[in-house]
Amino acid sequence: MPRFIIDENLRRTVWDLDKEILHLGRSQDSEIPVMDPRASRHHCRIEQHAGDQYILVDLGSQNGTRLNGNLVDRARLKPGDLIGVGQARIWFEKAPPPDAPDTGEKTGFDTAMTGVPEESEGDSLQRLHRISKALNSELHLDRLLEIIMDHIVEVSGAERGFLVLAAAGNVPEVRVARNFEQEDVQSPEGGFSASIVQQVMQTGQAVLTANAIEDDRFQDTLSIAAIRARSVMALPFRVRGEIVGAAYVDNRLQRGAFGKAELATLTSLVDLAGTAIERARLYEENQRHLREVELLNERLKLRMANTEQQLDETRDRLRTAGEPSGSYPKIIGESPILRKMLRLLDKLVQTEEPILIQGESGTGKELVARAVHRNGPRASKPFLSENCAALPDTLLESELFGHVRGAFTGAERDKKGLFELADKGTLFLDEVGDMSPEMQKRLLRVLQEGEIRPVGGKSIRKVDVRIVSASNKDLDRLVRAGEFREDLYYRLKVLTIQMPPLRDRKDDVPLLVEHFLALHQPRGRPPRRLGDGVLAALQAYDWPGNVRELENEVTRMVSLGDEVITLDILSEATRRGGGSVVGSEGETEAVQNLLELVESVERREITKALTQSQGNKTKAAEMLGISRFTLQRKLEKYEMAD
Repeated sequence: MPRFIIDENLRRTVWDLDKEILHLGRSQDSEIPVMDPRASRHHCRIEQHAGDQYILVDLGSQNGTRLNGNLVDRARLKPGDLIGVGQARIWFEKAPPPDAPDTGEKTGFDTAMTGVPEESEGDSLQRLHRISKALNSELHLDRLLEIIMDHIVEVSGAERGFLVLAAAGNVPEVRVARNFEQEDVQSPEGGFSASIVQQVMQTGQAVLTANAIEDDRFQDTLSIAAIRARSVMALPFRVRGEIVGAAYVDNRLQRGAFGKAELATLTSLVDLAGTAIERARLYEENQRHLREVELLNERLKLRMANTEQQLDETRDRLRTAGEPSGSYPKIIGESPILRKMLRLLDKLVQTEEPILIQGESGTGKELVARAVHRNGPRASKPFLSENCAALPDTLLESELFGHVRGAFTGAERDKKGLFELADKGTLFLDEVGDMSPEMQKRLLRVLQEGEIRPVGGKSIRKVDVRIVSASNKDLDRLVRAGEFREDLYYRLKVLTIQMPPLRDRKDDVPLLVEHFLALHQPRGRPPRRLGDGVLAALQAYDWPGNVRELENEVTRMVSLGDEVITLDILSEATRRGGGSVVGSEGETEAVQNLLELVESVERREITKALTQSQGNKTKAAEMLGISRFTLQRKLEKYEMAD
C-alpha cells in the first residue's frame, strides 16, 4: 500500500494512503497534519485515480507546494518523489520505508535530507505572482488588509504580524494584526514595538534584528523589553511612493528567524500590497460616490415628482379658468379662437389616438403636430415627418415603408422607412389628401394591422406609431367625390383639430410680428422697429398665405429696411390691404390697372405654389389649376424661370 514518510521538526511519521483523497495542511480536519507555520491550513491534497495513479494538487497555498524542489500546481507522483510543504519533507513510497538515515543507504535524496531545497528565483517569482492574484481579487479594504497580513506572516515565517497605518494627525494606528494561525491578535496595540514602527515611518528604512532584546540599537526601548521580542523585522509601507505606515513582524521565541532573503521577499510583497490598497481605496471611494449620486438622484426624483404635482395643480386651475395649460412656446398668439384651439389641444395630447389637423397652408399644422408629440406620452421617442405631396408614389412608398437591397434601381442596401424609424414615437404625415389611391390603401393597412412590408421585401414588421396627419384640402369633400378612401378618412380623423386662418385671428399679428422680428434679426446690426402705419397695414391685410406668408413678409422687411421699417418697404399686396395702397406718407393711391394687378397676383400665387411644392413644377401646376406647360410659359414671361 502506498504511504508517506513525513520528516518535520526532527520527527519522522509514516502515513498510509488508505483513502482516495488525503488533505495536507495545518487545519485540524486535514488527514495528514503539517504543523509548520509556512504551511497553509489547506495546503494540498493527494488524489488516487484509476490505474494506481496518484496526483498531487496544490490548493492555492500561500507558499506553494514543491515536488522534488520545484513549485507545482498539479503533478503525477511516482515512488521516491519528495514533496515540500513549508519546512516539512514528505516522501511518497510504495515499497517499505528506508531505515534510519545513518544506515548508509542512498535514497537519491541525500542532499535534501538536511532541509528543503532553497527556493529558486523562478519559484520566488511564481509565488509573488500567486500572491499578486490573491491581492487583486479583493476590493474591500478591511478584508484586503487581512489577506495582506496573512501573506506577510506566512512568507516571512513569523509568529505574528502587524500592519500599522497613519491615521488622523499622522498618529499610527494598528489596522490589522494576525498570527501564523491566520487569527486576529488580541490587544494588538501593546503587542509590538511602537518605537521601531515610528523609526521606520520617519526614516523610510527597514529594520531587521536577529535578537531585539540584546540589540544595542533598542536597549532603551521599553516596548522591546515588555513584549520580549527576539526576531523583529519592520518595513515602510508605501502608497503612490508616500510612506503611509509600516509592516511589522516578529518571533518572540526564535532568534535569527528573519534574514536578508525574507527582507527582500517582503519588500516586493509590500510594494504589491501598496498598489492593492490604493486600488481598494479608490474602489470604496467610487462606491461612496455612487451611493451619493444615487441619493441625489432619489432627491431629484422626489423634487421632480413634487414639481410635476405642482404643474398638474396649475394645469387644473388653468383648465378651470378656461386657459390652455400645455407647453406650446412656438404657437404664438392670444386671440380667443387660438386659445380655444389650445384648450382642445390640452385634451388631445395625452391620448395616443390618431389626430387629423385641418387648415389652410401656412397656418402652422406641423407646429401643432410637434406640440402633440412633445406634450404627449411618447415625448421621449422619435418624432418624424413627411410631406406626402412632395414625393411621387414610388419614392413616398420607399420613404414610409423602407426597401430591401435590389428592390429597384439604385437600392444598393436595405433602408428602414419612417414607420420603422418612428417606432414607439410619432409620425406626422402632411398633405395626406394628395396621396394616390394605392398609397392610401397601404397606409390603411398599417393603421389597421400595425404592420409594414418594405418595398421588395417579403417579411412583415410590426410597428407601434402614433399618426398625426394634416391636410389643407377638405378631406370630407374628397371622400364624397370618391377621391379619398372613406375607411382611411375615419381612421385618420379619430380626433380632429381645425387650425384657424390668420385672417380670423388678426389680434395675434402684433405678437407674431414681434416674434419674427427677433427671430430674423441680422447679426451685428441694430434691432429693427416698425414705423408709423406699418403695423396697421399688416393687420389690415388678409394674409392668404397665413403665418408662413407673414413670416416671409417680416423677413423681407428686415432684409430691405433700415433701423426703422417704413411703409414703402412693405410688399405691394400688403400695403394694398383692403383694396387701396397706403403710401409712405399715408396718402391713398389709385388702384392699379387690371393687367398690372393680374401680373402681381400671378407672380405671388406662382411663388407660393413653388414654395409649397418644394420646387416641383408638376405639383405646383396642379395646385394652381393649370398645366405644367402653361406654368413654364408664365415663368418665362415674368422672368421667374430658374
